[in-house]
Amino acid sequence: MGLSPLSSPRQVCGGRRGGLKSEGSQEGTSRGDRQPRGPGRTIPAQLGSGTQTDLPPCWMQQMGPLAHPCSQPHCPLTPRVYPGAKNCQELQAMGRLLSGWYTIHPVGCGPLTVLCDMDTDGGGWTVFQRRVDGSVDFYRDWTTYKKGFGSQLAGFWLGNDNIHCLTSEGTNELRVDFRDFDNIHYFAKYRSFKVAGETDNYKLAVGKFEGGSAGDSLAGHNDKPFTTRDRDNDDSTSNCAVTHKGGWWFANCHDSNLNGQYLSGSHSSFADGINWSSGKGFHYSFKFTEMKFRPA
Repeated sequence: MGLSPLSSPRQVCGGRRGGLKSEGSQEGTSRGDRQPRGPGRTIPAQLGSGTQTDLPPCWMQQMGPLAHPCSQPHCPLTPRVYPGAKNCQELQAMGRLLSGWYTIHPVGCGPLTVLCDMDTDGGGWTVFQRRVDGSVDFYRDWTTYKKGFGSQLAGFWLGNDNIHCLTSEGTNELRVDFRDFDNIHYFAKYRSFKVAGETDNYKLAVGKFEGGSAGDSLAGHNDKPFTTRDRDNDDSTSNCAVTHKGGWWFANCHDSNLNGQYLSGSHSSFADGINWSSGKGFHYSFKFTEMKFRPA
């Protein structure tokens, strides 16, 4: 997965404990389940695969693409390697309780550096999609989505090959977190989540909607293959990835697309932003999204 390294991280967060404010100090309100709490978030400056951990409240307010939100004494600048762990949940069981970058060793995948969310809803989540600003272009081709792309301090896609490998064994549950431009939090949870391999065009298998303030905008994409601007696998007569500006499991075309253009909230164009229709409709693009899974 190709990433943009950070050569000289800046510390931008003011407040308690090394500069990070607690979740309770954040402006705005929250709907449904809580956001990940601060301040235990860590971000590496150099990374071979993956990108930043969950953003502390002050980072959510400042959103600089080159800012470095972690100023804790314990924050490493390289991923922590734990050869015995196959996923973030196993790391958590080993006592690794800080959200951040870890190198795991999933069966059949080889070493893989991933972002672990150890705070949200009990923790143990592997993050595979993240949008925080418009600095990373998600209007990419098939090969780029296959391998993964992004910046450690901006948006990223872990890579369809990696997502397939990590979800190919056992049952994993899915969680999606959102924040709008009023800093209101939404979420959605699904009982199961799996992505097929490339021979099946990375087809999505998503289980029953388990609840959440964002509502269900993914069930309609179940059993749909992945489509990019140069590989049209959707049900439409046109290429939905071209129309809606990002790779996704399109049907004809979508109820959701979190890989669309980064637009600033309400937009006049139709369904070409970071959209989750049951949350805020087709004319609202979210400020922050994160998709993650863990063993059920």
